[in-house]
Amino acid sequence: MLCIKTKLKKFNNNYQKNSTKNKKTKIDFKVVELNLKKTKSPKTRKGKSNERKRGKKMKSTLKKTEKGITLVALVVTIVVLLILAGVSINLVLGNNGIIAKAKDAETKSAEASENDLKGMNSLIEQMESALNGSGNGGKTEPETVPYLPSDDFHYDTSTSVDTGLIIADSNGNEYVWVVVPRTTAVYKTTGLGKTTFTDADYRSIETDLKNYTSTYGTTDDFSDTWYADTNNEGWLTEAEYKTLKNDMLKSVYENGGFYVGRYEAGIVENRTLYGPTNSDGKYTIEGMPTPVSKADAYPYIWVTRTQAQNLASNVNSGTKTSSLMFGVQWDLVLAFMHNKGNIADSTLTSNSTTIGNYKNNLWTIKNANAKYSTDYGRTFTACPNPFKKESNSGIVLTTGADSSFSVQNIYDIAGNVYEWTLEKTDRDSLPCAQRGGDVYDTGSGSPAAKRNNYYTSSAYYYIGFRVTLW
Repeated sequence: MLCIKTKLKKFNNNYQKNSTKNKKTKIDFKVVELNLKKTKSPKTRKGKSNERKRGKKMKSTLKKTEKGITLVALVVTIVVLLILAGVSINLVLGNNGIIAKAKDAETKSAEASENDLKGMNSLIEQMESALNGSGNGGKTEPETVPYLPSDDFHYDTSTSVDTGLIIADSNGNEYVWVVVPRTTAVYKTTGLGKTTFTDADYRSIETDLKNYTSTYGTTDDFSDTWYADTNNEGWLTEAEYKTLKNDMLKSVYENGGFYVGRYEAGIVENRTLYGPTNSDGKYTIEGMPTPVSKADAYPYIWVTRTQAQNLASNVNSGTKTSSLMFGVQWDLVLAFMHNKGNIADSTLTSNSTTIGNYKNNLWTIKNANAKYSTDYGRTFTACPNPFKKESNSGIVLTTGADSSFSVQNIYDIAGNVYEWTLEKTDRDSLPCAQRGGDVYDTGSGSPAAKRNNYYTSSAYYYIGFRVTLW
């Protein structure tokens, strides 16, 4: 130990003498000496050194393990995030993504708004042109006020009130506005400008409308009167019938018209049998599809009058009412065809061959989407283009088969199939009324104004129906 001290002192003296140019920290020999005293045997130091080495190695291994686990988890997380990011980007930016759909919705909304604006501007012009201070009893009111049943409907701006204004819902069901002039010439006893209505007012309105359409009506043989029905499920009560009729009369009076199905009620899949019935044996509409008002549909036949009414009341009517037509409404349609479509009354009341699908009408159609049936509507075949009928025969066609069967954009009021209405006949045993004729008769035998009568349980291949909105 003394030898070591002597050598260190000698080294320190030499170092201090020769370190004037190289200034470094001096060695504290007291600290060195103290540490030397504390130092244990080489064997102990080696043992502890080995232990420290083993500890460091173990810690290093653990750290590597921990680093390995963390790295795997990180990689998995990154992969998952990349997948989610890809899906999210596709949902947002893809061809069918949120942004693309939003842009498409914006475009369609703008187009719809533009079309509605055009339609409204056109209607405003027509309403303004219809203002007549003297003809309306000194009142400046439009002759007719076509409205949209709801935001789900839009105007066909290529049509007009005078030519047959068409509206359609989002599913393509089409209706035509029937003008009933708001003039003192029509409402001779009721007058104009009523805002409240009594039973007497409703009777007065009905009387005025029947007088206005007397050319196409009858006296007491047929009337819009309720009658019982024990053969069907869901027929109107007398109170419901009265409310329905009064609401219709009020709407026609206030708005100067109503909507009628552009086509006979149609069905997507052909219907070949009557029914169904419930557990009591009464006819019901359970499971029967909702009718459509579209071109090239199968006529909705094999239905009773009550079934037709229940089906008609279930169509999309927005905030308005849907129903079969009352008898006076059918006559108002004919008056509209005469007044606005310049169709001779004789064509509507005596011989409708030229405007309808009758057995004696040798027509030619060029509608590639139309179908025809020669077996009473059981099966339909695609029409050749052109399809020429060369002999008297009853050939049922799908709805709206040809424009020659259209007046004021309303198809098949004459011919093809009869149509149920809410009229009552003067025969209690056969109270149900149907209108318009069919393909199994001639245009003179069953013109557009023709009425017929049947049982409440009647459901045939030649009787369908049509929907009206008010």
